[in-house]
Amino acid sequence: MVPAPRFRRVELGSPEPLPFDPEPAYLVIGSAEELSRFLGVHRWSPPIDWSREVLLVASRGECPTGGYTVAISRLERRPSETLKATVTFGDPAPTDFVTMVVTYPRAAVAVERDSVTGVSEVIFAGPGDDVLARVKVQL
Repeated sequence: MVPAPRFRRVELGSPEPLPFDPEPAYLVIGSAEELSRFLGVHRWSPPIDWSREVLLVASRGECPTGGYTVAISRLERRPSETLKATVTFGDPAPTDFVTMVVTYPRAAVAVERDSVTGVSEVIFAGPGDDVLARVKVQL
């Protein structure tokens, strides 16, 4: 059994406006330059130690109101040089009070590089193992 990779959840923020992508996106980001291209900003928080961490991002895309969520809830290293990231979604109940504004839920986790060395593919999957995206990487 391969040990599960160590990770921490991060809330990406920036003093600059963040872009809104209407389509879902699943990314593996390994450098400050890649994160700047994805976010379209030059400064963000919290800091990422790129020498020790990579970032996995799941973006749900455009949602019609508040109350929608996305989370990367679990990572599993497979012996086949594959990392599986389980992505979970939450929707507001019909009786929930929500903000009446379009939202763009996004989740990110910083993963320790040494726990994913040799990974050549990251599979983002829903809780029922339905594949959302496959991302080829060199970690």
